[in-house]
Amino acid sequence: MGDNGVVDIAAVREYLQSKGLSTNNLPAEDVKYTGFEVYNVNNYDFFRNPIEARELLIQALEIQPFPASDVWDGELDGRMVKIMPVNRIATKADLEELKANLPYRIYERRKEENPNQPVERITIVCMGHEPDLKAALEADLSEYKLDVEIVDILRDRSELQLKREAEADVAIEGGRLVIRAFYPLNLMQKLSLQKDYVEDWRQLVESIMIDWNYDGVVMQPTVMDIPGKNDLVQGLYDIPEDAGTVKIKITDLLSESLEIEVEV
Repeated sequence: MGDNGVVDIAAVREYLQSKGLSTNNLPAEDVKYTGFEVYNVNNYDFFRNPIEARELLIQALEIQPFPASDVWDGELDGRMVKIMPVNRIATKADLEELKANLPYRIYERRKEENPNQPVERITIVCMGHEPDLKAALEADLSEYKLDVEIVDILRDRSELQLKREAEADVAIEGGRLVIRAFYPLNLMQKLSLQKDYVEDWRQLVESIMIDWNYDGVVMQPTVMDIPGKNDLVQGLYDIPEDAGTVKIKITDLLSESLEIEVEV
């Protein structure tokens, strides 16, 4: 998005075409919208849940997890992996828990058996860190030879593709079903990596389908909001009087869908 608030539709179109995806639902040219939130998704936005963050990083980095360990999150290429707290830079204070739980008895034995070899090969995964983090850990454990590696996913692994479920803010207001916001996180991450920004969530939507009386088995939509080339989905819909369990299916421009159920 430019400084004047114009969505860079050309960049979005170019990205989708490069992937062989349809651009029919995008406006013909850059358009200004008012009254909508700006969706500027960066890496930090993808880690609001610490438990989910750990699982995503384990999958993306192909770490062999250690579910029962109090020290390590897993192993990667023969190195013990520790994932630091997310959504902020790692500090020396974050190393205290790790240092308190290291297997020092094992280190003593390894040191005695192979004094010239590291007693442990450690990989610390973080989202930014203090510049002396590695040196601080090595200095605090100077009695042991360590092989410490810092992996900063914002700097060293910015190409990571973290698969995320889409999210949406859906409400019932004044007899209408209102989709306040839609976050197709995989698509938004791809655009973010290209430094592209999108202003109106509806630009990222291919279609919205609604079943006003979902039976819990088969979705039978009576609303099929599939906009034309230069149009956007509506985002708000009148609820019929006989509505019961409502199922909404929102499909983004990568053809990935989010399904939500709402009780009227």
